[in-house]
Amino acid sequence: MFEALIQRSILERIRGVIGWIGGIIAIVTVQMSVYPTVRDSTADWEQATESFPETFREIFRMEDYTTPAGYLSTELMTFVIPLIFIGLGAGWGARLTTEDEESRAADIILGLPISRYEYFVARLASLFGVLTTAAFLFAISLVVGSSLLDMNISILKLVSASCVVLLLGLMGAGLAAAIGAATGRRAVALGVSLSVLIGAFVVYSLAPLVSLFDRFGAVNPWEWTLGTQPITSGLDLGKSAVALVLSSVLFGLAARLFATRDITN
Repeated sequence: MFEALIQRSILERIRGVIGWIGGIIAIVTVQMSVYPTVRDSTADWEQATESFPETFREIFRMEDYTTPAGYLSTELMTFVIPLIFIGLGAGWGARLTTEDEESRAADIILGLPISRYEYFVARLASLFGVLTTAAFLFAISLVVGSSLLDMNISILKLVSASCVVLLLGLMGAGLAAAIGAATGRRAVALGVSLSVLIGAFVVYSLAPLVSLFDRFGAVNPWEWTLGTQPITSGLDLGKSAVALVLSSVLFGLAARLFATRDITN
């Protein structure tokens, strides 16, 4: 029964999963294909980036753009790939407990000989499987591209980048799942969670320019993840642990809310 619920959760959304992962790989491929142009005209690109407004460079954390690590950090890890994982995680998290309720299938499925906690864990396992697969394939695409282009970036740092976006996805999923479990409405869960996460991203991006925002760095999930610069500095185990704990707390809260709330049909 448990395995059947996991299969059902994934197979019902398999086309969307393929689309998300295909988009991630396509973006990595495109950015990797552009790098030789940057590498072959380093002086021109250095001059170009130095001509950018200081505000622009600080917002996008443009440091050593012409180096392999600096290029990948700017083009992939500044916002594009992280926001994709946030969207993927929040989307799956929002429907974690609300999908069957809104489709009026909850009375049938929850009438099966399983507890609500078992149902929740099965749905959570499918979510974790999707996010982990996406992060794994992101890491593979980075490693393959880096090897083909002789970027000389350690595999450990590339894997660190995939771990960071996985953590972002899990935090987004956890927040959306908790809101969905409390309200029973997928649209509310998705809208509120994305608003909170994108708002936190804006605060993180503007922190170098706004002293008030910079004060919130210690409690900003984006600072725990992207702020550690995984491709250049590797994985920050302490901050990653904080992100993982927050995700676990949010999923635990979602499970509790779902187990105790009256389900409508």
